[in-house]
Amino acid sequence: MDGNKDEALKCIGIAKEAIASGRKERALKFIRIAQRLNSTLSVDDLIAACEKMDSSASGPSENGSHVDRSQSGVSSGAKSAEGSNVERNYTEEHVKLIKQVNKNKDYYAVLGVEKTCSVEEIRKAYRKLSLKVHPDKNQAPGAEEAFKKVCKAFKCLSEEDSRKQYDHTGLVDDFEYNQQHNNVRRRRRRTNNDFFDDEFDPDEIFRAFFGQTNMFHTSHVYRTRGMGTQQRTEGNGGGPNLMVFLQLVPFLLILLLAYLPFSEPEYSLQRNYSYQFPRVTEKFGVEFYVKSQEFDRSYPLGSAARENIEENVIQDYKNLLGRYCHIELQRRQWSRNLPTPHCDKLQNFGVA
Repeated sequence: MDGNKDEALKCIGIAKEAIASGRKERALKFIRIAQRLNSTLSVDDLIAACEKMDSSASGPSENGSHVDRSQSGVSSGAKSAEGSNVERNYTEEHVKLIKQVNKNKDYYAVLGVEKTCSVEEIRKAYRKLSLKVHPDKNQAPGAEEAFKKVCKAFKCLSEEDSRKQYDHTGLVDDFEYNQQHNNVRRRRRRTNNDFFDDEFDPDEIFRAFFGQTNMFHTSHVYRTRGMGTQQRTEGNGGGPNLMVFLQLVPFLLILLLAYLPFSEPEYSLQRNYSYQFPRVTEKFGVEFYVKSQEFDRSYPLGSAARENIEENVIQDYKNLLGRYCHIELQRRQWSRNLPTPHCDKLQNFGVA
């Protein structure tokens, strides 16, 4: 119980910070978590402080951006848009969808899938829903929050470990709190579950899933991370696409390597079309093949160059025997009677 009380007090502290910064939704979320951890804590003053935040016409939202609270309802949103000079770029269906996503407290319900669904079904649901709630496509109030929640749901349910943890917890608020609390204790050991902290970037998930940065061809989206705010820089994309360039880099390297001059080795351990003339090393009598009779003139017997070539041949031959010996030893685990000829040859070179 003492452990739960300490965790509850931490949640209270987070809630107070959220109230001080005007983030009502975040404050209420951690107040509810604190109540579940320790029902004896008094949170009436915090709830009252959150209710007072409704008295103002507008205030900072959960993601730190400024949101007009008169647009919280469908009808009032329409009236506000008609009475202002700002053009309304969303429909009633957009508003209904955003409200439906934001009110769900279960990741499965957010994506509209069953708890027994497969990963492929989760991917299909995310593909369909993320395109509908993306702020560049859906500009209804609350779209940023809905898009972030959809990406969080996909990130959690598409990974086996995080999905098991979520199924064990059963509640989005508790799961996210556990992720944030664990990340504080592992600041220097970041894991994949760090997507559930304050620096979660839904656009990063979106870009990784669809493999492109400008899905709707209307604007480039950039989000600043770690500052508690999100900044959108609009543009028409006049420069080259970085992702396309990165995808072309391997092909450019292949073309470059194809035209670079390179020299063939002077010998081969195997006889083939290019290496037809056999030779034998002075030490150990290892057979190798060269390209022409001119080899003896370029590397005469007894010369330092010939000794260097033969040392390389012997070393390559040892490496080849070592690979085959490793395979033979693995097979011998199945049957002790299997022979190991390559291992026997390797012992002749003084290699155990």
